[in-house]
Amino acid sequence: MRALVLGGLVGLVVAHATSRAGTRRRPWPAPTLNTTHRRVAVGVTLAVLTVVLPPAGLLAPLAWWTRRRIRVKRGERTHARRVRGALPDLVDLLVLATSAGLSLPVAHPLVAAQTPAPVGPALAVAHEAATLGRPRADALLDALAPLGERAHALAHVLVDHLRYGVPLLPGLERTGLELRLDRRRQAELDARRVPVRLLGPLVACVLPAFALLTVVPLLAASLEALPT
Repeated sequence: MRALVLGGLVGLVVAHATSRAGTRRRPWPAPTLNTTHRRVAVGVTLAVLTVVLPPAGLLAPLAWWTRRRIRVKRGERTHARRVRGALPDLVDLLVLATSAGLSLPVAHPLVAAQTPAPVGPALAVAHEAATLGRPRADALLDALAPLGERAHALAHVLVDHLRYGVPLLPGLERTGLELRLDRRRQAELDARRVPVRLLGPLVACVLPAFALLTVVPLLAASLEALPT
């Protein structure tokens, strides 16, 4: 409110100063009423711009930053959902390969080719690093650790097998059970969020359409039935 009053006073002062300056410069008679109104309108417009533009200048970067943060958060949620969905399948493939008698270095590239992104490409990068001479345990740990806590736990199971000879199958079965339970809980949470997500379309589309198809015809018929 103070900003609006201050802007109005600034506009009136600018209009008065403009009017007096124009009177001093011109030798002919004083300006007419329309000219004075025009100058007052210009002053008020300048005052409004003085009041409105600074908040707009502050809100524009804030809106850009908010949109950027929302996009980043949405990308992180999508990435985490894809990792959560791919890890149980990866463990099942490793269990199948281990039960068939394949060692982890042999099963590694075969499993990486069948695992969806982003887990599969990370495993492929780890296999390439191991092929070039890097320890496979270090390559797997560096590839899976950035994908989250569950992937980090799976990486430790694989690393313990490669470094210390810990049996691989029991650790994979335990980790696979935990990953499947985690994916199931996440699916249940997503199913519970569906009614909340449908609330917006329901309020914005279904209820107005229901009102137009039911309430409006009744009101129109009632108005037509009223005595004139």
